Amino acid sequence: MRFNLWRTMTRKRLILFGLLSAAIACAALTTYWYNRPTTLTFAVGPAGSEAARLIDALRVALIRERSSVRIRLVNSDTPSDSAAKIAREDVDLAIVRSDVSFPATAVALAIWQRNPVVLAAPTSSGIERWTDLSGRTLGVVGRGIGFNSRLIETILREHGVQPASVKIVDVLPWETGDVFRKGLVHALVTIGPVATKPVADAMAGLVRETADGRVSLVPIREAEAIAERVPVLEAAEVVAGSFGSNPPRPAESYPTLSVLHYLVARRSITDAAASELTQQLFTLRPTLATQHPSAFRIEVPETEKGSAVQVHPGALAYLTGEQKSFVELYSDYIYILIFGLSLGGSALAGIIGYFGWGRREPVPGHLPEVLQLLRQARGSDDPELLDEIGSRADDIFVESIESSKLPGFDSSLFSTLMLALDRLNATLADRRRALAMYGEDEDEPDNQSSLAAAPLASAGRG
Repeated sequence: MRFNLWRTMTRKRLILFGLLSAAIACAALTTYWYNRPTTLTFAVGPAGSEAARLIDALRVALIRERSSVRIRLVNSDTPSDSAAKIAREDVDLAIVRSDVSFPATAVALAIWQRNPVVLAAPTSSGIERWTDLSGRTLGVVGRGIGFNSRLIETILREHGVQPASVKIVDVLPWETGDVFRKGLVHALVTIGPVATKPVADAMAGLVRETADGRVSLVPIREAEAIAERVPVLEAAEVVAGSFGSNPPRPAESYPTLSVLHYLVARRSITDAAASELTQQLFTLRPTLATQHPSAFRIEVPETEKGSAVQVHPGALAYLTGEQKSFVELYSDYIYILIFGLSLGGSALAGIIGYFGWGRREPVPGHLPEVLQLLRQARGSDDPELLDEIGSRADDIFVESIESSKLPGFDSSLFSTLMLALDRLNATLADRRRALAMYGEDEDEPDNQSSLAAAPLASAGRG
């Protein structure tokens, strides 16, 4: 019986250990699955550009911070190339211009930068308004020259100037001084942040080749009205002293138009990935700006309903402080899982109970032996055998008491065994009593014969 109890206890321990190990493995697998890094492909370029260097620094920072989102760079030549890649869903992220065909499958995570349109010309040229460009040659500086030229044509039309009346030529930033010195252009347009090197180099070349450095910066006074008519543009302001402070150039702030670069993502990426990337982008922005000052140009997009560019729901949740925890995100699935496990467990238990699968018969222990001893005691007239049966009954009683301290003890079987032992001891007592009475009955006739012989002996002596 002790061996059976030990075997039962060992089996239960093994089952418990197996269930515990399975639970730990499931928890570990679930934790890994939930926390595993999500890699997003990012179309950026051209290689070596300011944006490409900043995105690469962000990639390294995400690895260093052990973020749940990682990025993999995919080379792109132009904004239109990036837009095409994300429209085909070849990549997950890209930087696109608002005036380039905005992908229908993309939503914004952040404003990457604002590119103000700056028209500059030597004061001696007499160009004070955009309408004065008719019949002139205009040099356009900036990456994506084709898009910049189309943007300039749009602004010219908004001013009532036919684009065909203005000759637009491409100018590289470091060629600005030469083209003005040779008289190849009359005015210059830059489209980009005023603090960037291409814009600064272009303006420096213009100032250098202009007599006394006298340069006129031409405003777009109807910028807000034009932005209303052309949604891809927005009104902006060139701050006084943006191109130099001695003397301040411009002398005072003036209005202009701006085109935006957006960091966009495919609609299909998860809210969790979009939220994590947006959070890390704005959290790491100060750190990234120490090596890449352009990081400070990254801005929060408009989160109001009806804005021109839709924001990804995951990014919107972070930007509006409505991020949900894991339990909040998957509470419905958790409740359904708990309900399903409870219902399935009850159904499985019912099926097992109905068919009796896995049911184990209780170990009888010493009970069969006690019943056998009981039969022997009832049919025995041998006092020595009864003594042996009584001694064995005492041993069984002691072993049963010791076994009651072991785990897996069956109290109902113990109660039955005690009843059987009580019955056995009662039977032994009855048999001993019966044998004792039978012995007295055999001795009584001998005593009566002795008493009858005594008077006869007395008469003979007399």
